[in-house]
Amino acid sequence: MRKRRSLRTAVGSLMLSGALVLGTGTSFASSFLSWEGPQNTGRAKEVHACGCNNIDPNYRAAYRFTYTGQTAAMYNEPDCRGLVHHTFRGSQESKDAFGWRSVFFHC
Repeated sequence: MRKRRSLRTAVGSLMLSGALVLGTGTSFASSFLSWEGPQNTGRAKEVHACGCNNIDPNYRAAYRFTYTGQTAAMYNEPDCRGLVHHTFRGSQESKDAFGWRSVFFHC
């Protein structure tokens, strides 16, 4: 009886921890948020999907990169073509315009 209860408790704990990991998998991904206006004003767009993401040309007036474990490489060309111009390895923000056209999240 005691072994059966211990096994049930262990299996239940394992399932709960797996559900927590699956449930929070994408909510803690690094992200790149860019604004249409200088000094972080106007509307903003955020990208955070693994792999290559193009940055909307109307949203390159300011940015905030929030690091939560995934680094990101910035490219001056769309579709992550050409050479890496900058790599984020920690959170960073700028209220000035930037020329990057795409970002690749390493997940």
